[in-house]
Amino acid sequence: MPSPTYETQAERDAAAVEFAAELARIAAAADVPLPAPGRQYWFGTDFEGQSVRPAARGGSGGPTPDQARIRWKQDDSAPFLALSRGAVPLALGSTPDLAEAVRAASAWLAGADLAGVRHTAPFLDVQDWALAHERTPLDPVELEWRIRLQNFDHAWHPEPARVRQLWRAAFAEPRLRPLRPVSSHYTLWFSRTLHFPYESAGVAVEPRTDGTYQVRGHRRHRAVAEALPEPVTVATAAEAAALAAALAAAVLPPELH
Repeated sequence: MPSPTYETQAERDAAAVEFAAELARIAAAADVPLPAPGRQYWFGTDFEGQSVRPAARGGSGGPTPDQARIRWKQDDSAPFLALSRGAVPLALGSTPDLAEAVRAASAWLAGADLAGVRHTAPFLDVQDWALAHERTPLDPVELEWRIRLQNFDHAWHPEPARVRQLWRAAFAEPRLRPLRPVSSHYTLWFSRTLHFPYESAGVAVEPRTDGTYQVRGHRRHRAVAEALPEPVTVATAAEAAALAAALAAAVLPPELH
């Protein structure tokens, strides 16, 4: 299927309808059920299953249906499939065979578990944490970390290496891992609360374009400002994470140390 550039909204709307119709034709030819499309985009289509489950991502939302998104980028990339349950993306992957993506989406929306859908669609990336979460829901903060890190592996527009390295180093730091990660324009900071409005742990790290990392106080926490009156630049993501963790400990309650 070609992936042209659409210059007007009318062209994008028409492309969205055509892509959804193409998916329906493929499902019919494969003799697999596919629900009527939900939201339609020029780059992909969303589908929802009948099963409704509690939202697991922080527990802030109501019950949500199982979801599948089949995406087709404008360039020459292969179709991409994302499968979510409880509002958590649990299986992601690309395949050159659009019919394979449709079959996997159909199985998922019919209630297949991760092992079953991975057997149907071996192109899907199902990480160990997703399998563990399927058995017993992960802690909401750890789940947020896992989802964000997973997204780096499957981003439409890949993040710079220095950003990915910072996130992985921060997740590997035991003193930062209990905090919710929050980012803005690549700068990473940490919240003591899971939901907005976030309560900053007092420190932020900016990955610089020269490959270094600047660690600085965030939102004027007095204890952090006393320990770090001026920003400090370090050479590696691991150094930045260690320094950020030491500074955050100054404003964290004992149970988060």
